Amino acid sequence: MTAGQNTQEKQETGRALTTPNGFLNIYKPAGYTSHDVVAVLRRRLPRKSKVGHTGTLDPQAVGVLPVCLGKATRLAEYFNELPKVYVGELTLGSSTTTYDKWGEVVAEAAPEALAAVTEEAFRSVLPQFTGRIMQQPPMVSAIKIGGKKLYQLAREGVEIERPSRAVHIYRLHLLELDLPRAVIEVECSSGTYIRSLFHDIGAVLGVGAHMSMLERRAVGSFDAASALTPEQAEAMLAAGDFSAVLPLEQGVAHLPRIDLLDERDYDHALHGREIVLGLSEAEAPACRVFYDGRLIGIGETTYEAQGCACNEHLLLRMIKVLHTAEAEK
Repeated sequence: MTAGQNTQEKQETGRALTTPNGFLNIYKPAGYTSHDVVAVLRRRLPRKSKVGHTGTLDPQAVGVLPVCLGKATRLAEYFNELPKVYVGELTLGSSTTTYDKWGEVVAEAAPEALAAVTEEAFRSVLPQFTGRIMQQPPMVSAIKIGGKKLYQLAREGVEIERPSRAVHIYRLHLLELDLPRAVIEVECSSGTYIRSLFHDIGAVLGVGAHMSMLERRAVGSFDAASALTPEQAEAMLAAGDFSAVLPLEQGVAHLPRIDLLDERDYDHALHGREIVLGLSEAEAPACRVFYDGRLIGIGETTYEAQGCACNEHLLLRMIKVLHTAEAEK
């Protein structure tokens, strides 16, 4: 097939001719589900291309949604370790079934109780919600209990007991305060529900609260300033322009790095064999493994005795191999 025919086929199908391996930093607009964003991008890639997102963002929320393409889908789980930054609006005075303004109001504070909440009182409760805290997931979350997602049960009108779990709030910064409304920037661990955080702040103040706006500003190094809209990304993919696709290593840059210097070790890595490293590295349940400046996969390192307890070595085992021996031929 000639280059002209290639171009014609691309124009006729509106699809890129190859699947890139890497990440797209997408800014999800309101009204889109995370799955909607994936569907928009998938239709501009070859059929059967692997595409996925790294963490659900509510349809009403906006903000950063890293999308994995090709081999990057195998690295999505490591985004769970990345901190996230949100800006949310909290409105005092009422609690809802979904902990946000789109739910049904289940409790409202008396006007005099709401008027009694001062700026000083509001600021004084925020330190209670920093550091390691316990949080109950909302019924509209994607967590599975008994094989069914909570939001599916919520749609059926079913509410069940949800066990609380530990999350970490690294920073709460009050950006605006015009009671009963407050805008707060939250830096937190993965798994934190901002709607639950705001609901709990309202509970401590005794007047209830719900989330009335949410924007995700960052997921690790993926930030809103450099994100593309789904339409921008779709147009670039359709044109075969992959310049916005971020390399595989950017998605796992927070993991410890191991560089293989020996070709035999590289060959062992490709075939899933154990590799003996020096004793200067720390144990890691997940680390980036490079050879010749290229990310070849994810491994884990552990110290183990060889022969006798006094002869300990650091062993590397590959968890995920992103390159195959056949690809090197």
